Amino acid sequence: MIRKALIPMAGFGTRMGPLARVVPKAMFPLVSADGQVRPVIHWIVSEALAAGVEQVALTVNPAHVELVRRYFAAADEAAGSDLAQRLEYVIIPRPEGLGAAVAYGETFLGGEPFLLLLGDYVYVRAAGRPTCAAQVASAFAEWGGAAMIGMQPVGPDEVSRCGVARGEPVGNGVYRCTRLIEKPDLDTARRELVTPGLAPHQFLAHAGIYAFSPEIFPCVAELMSADRPDSEEVELTDAQAMLLARHPDEYRLLRIAGRGLDAGNPAAYLAAQAAVRETPASG
Repeated sequence: MIRKALIPMAGFGTRMGPLARVVPKAMFPLVSADGQVRPVIHWIVSEALAAGVEQVALTVNPAHVELVRRYFAAADEAAGSDLAQRLEYVIIPRPEGLGAAVAYGETFLGGEPFLLLLGDYVYVRAAGRPTCAAQVASAFAEWGGAAMIGMQPVGPDEVSRCGVARGEPVGNGVYRCTRLIEKPDLDTARRELVTPGLAPHQFLAHAGIYAFSPEIFPCVAELMSADRPDSEEVELTDAQAMLLARHPDEYRLLRIAGRGLDAGNPAAYLAAQAAVRETPASG
């Protein structure tokens, strides 16, 4: 069972305009079907807790940590909940990429398997199904191994904006990963990333939910220790590629029943708001 989750929210948010210079994009509001106004991060924390997670760490820019603390304290007071007690904060001096966020979270994670949920994604489950994060956590518990990555089908117009993987079906929507490429062009996707069983011209793309074993930590540590320019980020995709190379039979993908929605750019944020508007708030 996965007890802990990590949610990175320390990025600059440059795609979200001048507001993101003052307010982290994870604090941008979404309005639910029952009229509750909650920021993106509240939806993601609720998603993690609904998957059975007991503790959540947020990786936060030092300029934003008190804002986020105050919000969750106010949310608990309004709802009589205890979200604030479930949260810990990992201060990131400056954004260094998703791989670095995992490295900074290692002490909190304590060598346990964990969920990683991106801080600019929200999730809408298929009717009658568990939450998307719960699906990934359950598949990881069933299959074990080094990783279980939440995936969703995308069309040709989306592959160049996503991390895309090729999978070999092994049952119940689970695939053994055989290749992954970050933001491939369409020709590369058609040549190297076709997954059997998908509809024509569809590809498996990351949905913003990851379950990792502790085997990911040596991968990100190796990347963190490598010589690189200060401006070069430590990419999670590179750590994933290392993990796949080291554990090729234990790196798996799950096609989620639902959708992960990127809320990290203006057009996607509007689309996420439209989807969430149809989903009652919970947690």
